[in-house]
This record gives sequence, structure tokens and C-alpha cells, in this order.
Amino acid sequence: MPADQYELYAQFGIAAEKAQVLEVAAGNVALSFVTMLVKPEEITPEEMQMYRAIVDEVNRKTFGSLLNHLKKALTLSDSLIQIVDEALERRNYLTHHFFRTHNFALYNEEGRKVMMAELKEIQGKLDIAHRTLEGMAAGIDQIVGRTTDRGMVERLVARGKKVNI
Repeated sequence: MPADQYELYAQFGIAAEKAQVLEVAAGNVALSFVTMLVKPEEITPEEMQMYRAIVDEVNRKTFGSLLNHLKKALTLSDSLIQIVDEALERRNYLTHHFFRTHNFALYNEEGRKVMMAELKEIQGKLDIAHRTLEGMAAGIDQIVGRTTDRGMVERLVARGKKVNI
């Protein structure tokens, strides 16, 4: 396999990972919104069970479905809607149509260059939407006075780095 074709597959994988992280960010916005009035130290076992069910529901939803729920629940500016809608469109294209659209381009150097440029463009759109959604979740958390437990984040990152691949 030519090195540039291998790199193309790697960039596709990076874009796919960015698309999945974007879905998590949309879920985080939804969870931040749903739990705005929750005081963690006052949650009953019954409420904890209910919130776990909400987390499970959010995890089952597709990116598009999550975005539709967010648009109904929150008042979003047209520019925010445009950013996330464009990311959704690029994510869906990447997942369902990218290789089919380029068909035989994969088998020549010039075609792979075009594909690579498009993957970089898709990654950029996904990155912008990810930062936007992360900002929305952080904004909601800041409004209600929630702070991120940096120690917990560091422990989760360390645990993730221990995974053998």
C-alpha cells in the first residue's frame, strides 16, 4: 500500500474519532442542561437511578437526534445552529458517503490528494463544532456554579492511557 494511501486511512480514522467525540460533547450539553438544578450532594438513590437512565438515553441517541433535542430545549443563535448542523452534515457524509463518493480516486495519487484535503476540511468543521459544544456545556455549568473536578479528569485520562491496544 502506498504511504499516502495509508495516511489517508489514518486521517479518515482521526476524522471518525473526532465525529464520535463530537457526539459525546452534544451529550454533555444535554446532560448539563438537564442537571442545571441538581445539587449532587442532595441526590437521593431514586434520583440517581433516574439520572443514570437519562445518561443511558443520551448515550443511545444519534448525534442528529441529540442536536434536534438541544435545538428544542435551548434558544440557540443562528450561527451556533449553522456550526452544529454543518458538523452533522459533514459527519454523516464522512460515515456514509466519503469513500463511495470518491470511488476510484483512492487508487491514484492525485485522487488521494483530493480526498486528503477533504478529510482535513471535515476535521476542521468537526473541531469547530466540538469547541462550540464544549463551550456551551461549560457555560451552563458556570452559570449554575458547577466546576470541573480536575483531579477526576486527570485520573480518567491516566486510566485511559493504561488501555492496551
